[in-house]
Amino acid sequence: MSHMPADPPSVPASNQPTPWWVIAGWTVVVLIVPIMLALVNVFPDLDRRVVMSPVLYFSLVAAVAVSGIAVALAVIIAALQALDGRALATGLGLLCGAAVFLIHALVDAALPNARPDPPIIGQVIVSIFLVLGAFDPLSRSHDPLRRQWPRLLALSAFVLIAGAFWTIVLETSERAAAWLIGASVTIVACGIALWRYIQLYRQLSLHRSFALLAGIVLLGEAALARLFTASAFNVPFWLCHLAIAIGMAFIAYAFLYEVRSQRQRNLVQRAAYEQARPVLVAAMDVVIETLERGDPFPPDTRIRFQREAGLSDAQIDALERLALAIARERRQREALAQLDELLRQSERNTALLAQMVIHDLKNPLTALIGFLELLSAADLSESQRSLIDSALRNGRDLAGLVDDLLDLIRYNEGRLRLSLGDVSLPVLCAECADELAGWLLYESKTLILDVSPTLPLIRADARILKRILLNLLSNAIKHTSRGTLITLRVWREPHPDRGEQTVIEVADTGPGIPPERIERLFEPFGAAGESRSRRQSSTGLGLAFCKMAVTAHGGTIEVSSFPGDGATFRIRLPDL
Repeated sequence: MSHMPADPPSVPASNQPTPWWVIAGWTVVVLIVPIMLALVNVFPDLDRRVVMSPVLYFSLVAAVAVSGIAVALAVIIAALQALDGRALATGLGLLCGAAVFLIHALVDAALPNARPDPPIIGQVIVSIFLVLGAFDPLSRSHDPLRRQWPRLLALSAFVLIAGAFWTIVLETSERAAAWLIGASVTIVACGIALWRYIQLYRQLSLHRSFALLAGIVLLGEAALARLFTASAFNVPFWLCHLAIAIGMAFIAYAFLYEVRSQRQRNLVQRAAYEQARPVLVAAMDVVIETLERGDPFPPDTRIRFQREAGLSDAQIDALERLALAIARERRQREALAQLDELLRQSERNTALLAQMVIHDLKNPLTALIGFLELLSAADLSESQRSLIDSALRNGRDLAGLVDDLLDLIRYNEGRLRLSLGDVSLPVLCAECADELAGWLLYESKTLILDVSPTLPLIRADARILKRILLNLLSNAIKHTSRGTLITLRVWREPHPDRGEQTVIEVADTGPGIPPERIERLFEPFGAAGESRSRRQSSTGLGLAFCKMAVTAHGGTIEVSSFPGDGATFRIRLPDL
């Protein structure tokens, strides 16, 4: 049975003092047993025996036990619905206690010399679960109850088995000792539970809890009455039975009443919240807008919360802190949105500036390359021709870099369009080899073409595919030492999903690529800095362009390299 805090000031009835006649009535109920025991001890003639046959007695006990089991199940179901941990623990105790009484009635009825007597272990079980429920910390929440339910169920099963063993074996052999121990445990446990529940209800209206307190007292008095029972069917004997039955009934009634009252309070609180919700929402909107502007909490809103929603100062302070956090979060979100827009605008301006600069570079580069080609056709000495060829090669490299930048920008903006057509790879590879022949000769490096002239035509953008090959071959020339062997291979192989695919491989026997650089090799500027041979620098855009162009064709590019054992770049292009 969960301890409920006092209701808000708007519902003052919950803390009204209990009428004197209610207190007097419950006091009389709990004093009947000790008064009757005292009278019987003072006036022995009053101790009359009311005898009945064992069959009738055990049938009566079994009927009361079955009724107790049904009531205990009702308490358990109500406790689960209300998520009340104390009611659940007490309901399981009532269930186990009533089950022990039923086992006692059925087993003793089958014995020839059974003595009519209620098993003390049943009272012990109920009193122990009362103590567990009184100190149960569960709140009305699914998670704590879900965690505790298996433990309570396991404890109930263990207690029930132990109680059945006590009833069948121990009480039949050591009945007097069992009764003395059990009665002592019951009286102590009931005293602890009574003290705990008085502490819980001390600040609340006690008329709702008197049934529980009376039931606990009667359960302890039943154990006390058993100690005064000299023979079966005398007055203390029947007082013990009556106290057990009425005590357990009071306990069950108290928890069922509390659960029902809690549901009613929940309904009232929910209805009150539904009425006050529009006021709270409107007022909170005003508070948040005010705090967003940096103004203080409006005093008239505080008064409105107090009058129309019935909130206390502490609740209004909590709402103020919540509104302040929401206002701060909104301001931060707006500031982040503005910064994000500024960043996007800056990126757009940067991209536009880059396109303008690249376009302005492209025109003079085209003219420069044209002038160098005219000069190379003139009658020049060997040294002059070497210088012109070197300048023409570097100019073409610079023009290729400008084209790479333009295509990367178009790809990122979604404006790159492939001009697909039939491409002969043997012809394209031969053109790349011819274009790089002078550079290879100057660097004292060898390019081997392993391209079958019978390869079929493929669908691709010839201009972009040629630039991919030139980028890879240029990297192999640029980043290796003199005497390096470079191989360009092309072959066909089955595609994992459909048809066939073309594989293009550029391999060299250079120093290889350090492992820490391979992961960032295809990122823009990821390969920038010193080359593998430390002889030439790289902008880091060539391989990024290759990956972008291969991806645009629906293919893949990969690299494998080991330090000191060269590098191999492999492109796979599916048939389009």
